Amino acid sequence: MRIRCNRCEKVAVIQSSVQESDSVKKLYCTCSNPLCGHTFVMELAFSHTLSPSALDLPDQLIAKIRMLPRIEQQRLFSSICT
Repeated sequence: MRIRCNRCEKVAVIQSSVQESDSVKKLYCTCSNPLCGHTFVMELAFSHTLSPSALDLPDQLIAKIRMLPRIEQQRLFSSICT
């Protein structure tokens, strides 16, 4: 991930970070341009899910899906994704 200084647009270096919550991290940054020298804090935040994680499925359901023939698995997931 590249962070850019909002003063001079040069690449900045993440010096440290603090996990504020499960979905927000504060990044403490320093501009790499010696003529600028800006130090600043940015927030990196989770926005939303585009595709749910398979880890959210119950173990029993995962086991049943794995028992299906490969073609049936493909049909199942192609119908969900379209």
